[in-house]
Amino acid sequence: LDGLPDGVEAVRRGDLLFLLNHGREPVTVDLPGTHHDLLTRTTATDRITLGRYGAAVLKP
Repeated sequence: LDGLPDGVEAVRRGDLLFLLNHGREPVTVDLPGTHHDLLTRTTATDRITLGRYGAAVLKP
């Protein structure tokens, strides 16, 4: 992903996208399309908000 906020790490493993917020503040990350967050069982369209020190495991 391009243009990640400071403190956010993105790692792709196969078709999964792991997002990790290493920061003390929540951040919003722009996404290419719709993804399903396997941790929260929610759907994220175009963007996702990660809480402080938050994580997401996304599947298209």
